[in-house]
Amino acid sequence: KLHSTEETKQVLRLSLTEFSLPKFYLLFGISKVKSAAVIAFRSSYRDRSFSPGSYERETFALTSLETVTEALLEIMEACMRDIPTCKWLDQWTELAQKFAFQYNPSLQPRALVVFGCISKRVSHGQIKQIIRILSKGLESCLKGPDNYNSQVLIEATVIALTKLQPLLNK
Repeated sequence: KLHSTEETKQVLRLSLTEFSLPKFYLLFGISKVKSAAVIAFRSSYRDRSFSPGSYERETFALTSLETVTEALLEIMEACMRDIPTCKWLDQWTELAQKFAFQYNPSLQPRALVVFGCISKRVSHGQIKQIIRILSKGLESCLKGPDNYNSQVLIEATVIALTKLQPLLNK
């Protein structure tokens, strides 16, 4: 059984209220809908008109991911205070690191941003790996400036390095 403090319950209430507001739909890439629940719970067997192309998908900006990640981290940290042996953040960090350092054009940039936002400590080896990823992204951009994936990767590494830099030893 979970026993949450009033402070934790307040954080959860405020977060739920915040993410239920239409102005925050943009953070999740769904600003062009009247209700997020309509998109989230729409099922093809109930509504035959729905198909993946029936509404225009918006791009999910890495800065939006950064904001969402920080909000989820705040929620997680509030809940973790009430659960003494909780390892959620360690597991999330481990998964983010795994995908951040593994080449995958779709997941790697997002994982780098998440890793940068949620890490509580960082090693020089991890920073070296991120700089290598940045270097590969820059090389790829020099070969073809129209390479969108490389531009996203560069943006992600800059966000990650900006978040991780204060954690480094002097």
